[in-house]
Parts: sequence; C-alpha cells; structure tokens
Amino acid sequence: MISLIPPAFARDYEKSLSGENFTLRISSGQTWAVKMVKKEDEKYEFTVGWNKFVKEVGLKKGEFLVFSLVAKSMSDVSVFAVTCCERQIEVIIKIEDDEDEDEVECKNLNAQTKQSKAPYDRASKPDHSSELQKSPLYFEVRLKKYQKSRLTIKKKFCEAAGLMDKGSVGLEYLPNHRYQTVVLGHRPKRWRTDMASGWPEFRKANGLVLGKTYSFEFRPRKNVIQVKEVKKKTKLPS
Repeated sequence: MISLIPPAFARDYEKSLSGENFTLRISSGQTWAVKMVKKEDEKYEFTVGWNKFVKEVGLKKGEFLVFSLVAKSMSDVSVFAVTCCERQIEVIIKIEDDEDEDEVECKNLNAQTKQSKAPYDRASKPDHSSELQKSPLYFEVRLKKYQKSRLTIKKKFCEAAGLMDKGSVGLEYLPNHRYQTVVLGHRPKRWRTDMASGWPEFRKANGLVLGKTYSFEFRPRKNVIQVKEVKKKTKLPS
C-alpha cells in the first residue's frame, strides 16, 4: 500500500512533520504510531507501523484518505469509500461488557430495587449535584438497549450548547480524556437531535455499560461534551 505523503502537503507543513515518530488518529480516538522517513528526493514516507494501520482500519483498493494535521507529528484520518462518501472506520475492539450487558442491567435493576426498600436516611447530606443538573449544558442518561446506536440529546441542551445547526460534536470520556467526533442527526419536524455515526464506537471504546448512568456536560471553552459515569452515593448508616 502506497505510503508517500503528497509533496505539496510536505512543503507547506514540513516543520510539523519533523521527527520520525508520527501519530495517526481516527474519529474514535484510537491512535497508531508510525515512522516517517524523509527520502533523498525531499519526499516523506510512512514506514514502520503503516501496514498495521492499513490492515486494522480495513483500507480497501479504490478508497482514499484525508489527513487533517491537528498537532506537530499528529494527524486525524478519515476514510472515503469509492463512492466518495466518508465511511465509518470500524476497528475490532474487544469489550467484555458487551456479552453481559443484559446481565449487568438486571443486576443494576435488582440493586435499585433493594435500595428503594431501604429506610430513608434523614441524616444524609443534601445532594449538591442537583444544582448542576439544572444547568442547560448538563444532562444525565441511564443507558437503555435502544440507545446502543443512537442517543437523543435534549432540545434545551442543544440550544444552550449551540448545536442546532452543527453537523458534529466532540465527545471526551473522563477520566482518560479519550476523544471522538460524533455526527449529529437533526430532525426539525420532531425537534429532535441524535448522536448518530460515531456514538456506537465511542460507547464501545470507552466501555459504557447498559443500565449505568452517565453525565453529559458541554464545555464551551473546549467546545466538547465531556462524558463520565455517575457514581452512586453510598448512604451512611443511621
């Protein structure tokens, strides 16, 4: 598979291509380390690690790649099929939770049932997280089966975050700060916006489990939605 970098690109961004180590990143946030070699004719070429990248992203004959330089020696990569339409890059990621999602959901339901039968703890401290939940830039979701492939975003959240006319949004999973771009699907007639392409990969790559609750908070300064698991608070014995 040809691994030469276009000469025009190399000339314009030569300073950012300095050094042998280079990182390729796809929309799910997964990265590959490749070696970059400058040849005698002033051309750059990917060597060690390139074939592994090609194999794992499933690059086929006739497809083409688009590289977006995001930092020194790092580029985001998109794959376009022979139809000239961008295709979702599917990389095999082994997630143990997928096989036991139904079981996990049942366990969580049983745990919630037991907690509901427990006596009310009057001595417990007030939950200050309720103030955060009132923010239009924050919402929580307890993942269900039908949210595996798409996740609906509340209208007020979209308006507050300025996502009503956006085609995509960045998700960042905490605490490991794994980033991915997710396509937004807008349905004006239903006043509905969904996280579509990229959401299933984000969910699997970060091990999000059905039955667990996750928070979504938009960070204007970073222009990203931060996602993290909402931990259940243990009540102190009365």
